[in-house]
Amino acid sequence: MGLDEITDDGLLALAEDGDPGVREDACVALAGRINRGDMMIGILPLTATGVVVAGLSAAGRSGSARAWRELGVCYLGPDGDRLPPANWPPAPYAADETADPDGCALRCFAAAAQLGDRDGAMLFARASREAPAPARAAARELLLPHAQTDAAAGYQMGLLEQWLDRPAAAVEHHLRAAGQGDADAAFELYVLFSTGSGVERDADEAREWLERAADLGQPRALYNMGAAHATGTGAPLDMDRAVSYYERAARSGNPRAAATLGVMYLTGGGVDEDRDRAEHWLDLADELGHPVDDWLAQLGLQRP
Repeated sequence: MGLDEITDDGLLALAEDGDPGVREDACVALAGRINRGDMMIGILPLTATGVVVAGLSAAGRSGSARAWRELGVCYLGPDGDRLPPANWPPAPYAADETADPDGCALRCFAAAAQLGDRDGAMLFARASREAPAPARAAARELLLPHAQTDAAAGYQMGLLEQWLDRPAAAVEHHLRAAGQGDADAAFELYVLFSTGSGVERDADEAREWLERAADLGQPRALYNMGAAHATGTGAPLDMDRAVSYYERAARSGNPRAAATLGVMYLTGGGVDEDRDRAEHWLDLADELGHPVDDWLAQLGLQRP
């Protein structure tokens, strides 16, 4: 029987009394149930918080990066404010011992990163964006060993340098990551060359990076390429290519691209009017979180 098939009471018993490996696995399973809201709706007892924090803290201090990562995610979950503080190792930055859930998550991710864990370093870096500068500086040092050969880590390293107001260093990391095939880094270079942040402003270079990012499937780049062809700004006016880019962007999760296609088919803007297609794309935009009804109202349009 897998842990996902064990009752909450059974998991609690294993989390408290199982051998170290089973105890950690049971605590991870309980953390997943907390994160999906079982405690919020009363399925899981409040006592689970103490069990999970104690069990994962013990596993983390014994060298399990996974335990720290899972506990950090738990602090960011719907019941993170109900979890007691963990038994953390010393933080690599000045940390508030009575931190809020975001601060607790940061401490957990830092602990995983200190164990040399790549995923922990990535989570620590992402969570440090709104943290004080010393936490971002610590995240930079812990992510650096992974950034040379890992494209996603290189891109995240570039973002850290930007958050630390080191734009020239950011460009260096984004160039390396984009060269390794990271689509987000390529899009970031488009932004940096467009704005002249860390480099000389260069519209032609920016355009090349936008096209590279779109070729790699970056959703914002695909949307921007669609907009360029739809308006003839920075690219030849070509509605067929615009629709193609918008469709790729929408299927990649860009809500604005889906909403734009919906309006185009609803109004016949550059395409043949097609209410069925309009409904399809507007429904997808809804699913992706775009405020479709408010947007249509602003445009004076009614949903099909």
